[in-house]
Amino acid sequence: MYDDLLLMRDILCDIASELYGDLYVCNDNFWGSPTEKEMYKVEESLSNLGFVYTPSPEMMTLVDMMAQEKGYKRRD
Repeated sequence: MYDDLLLMRDILCDIASELYGDLYVCNDNFWGSPTEKEMYKVEESLSNLGFVYTPSPEMMTLVDMMAQEKGYKRRD
């Protein structure tokens, strides 16, 4: 079951990247879109099955950069 959901998540990420750019989460048009809604369902299903996502160090660096631009600081 994980494999199908992870594949769907990858496909939705590819679609989001094509429609809204590589940093689609920073694009206001992504939020509330059909792609975002489907992605939310997939993420919720993964979470309900006990899947835990561990972001890479590169992803966390990107998150920190985005947060800094918005004036936020990550809590430890």
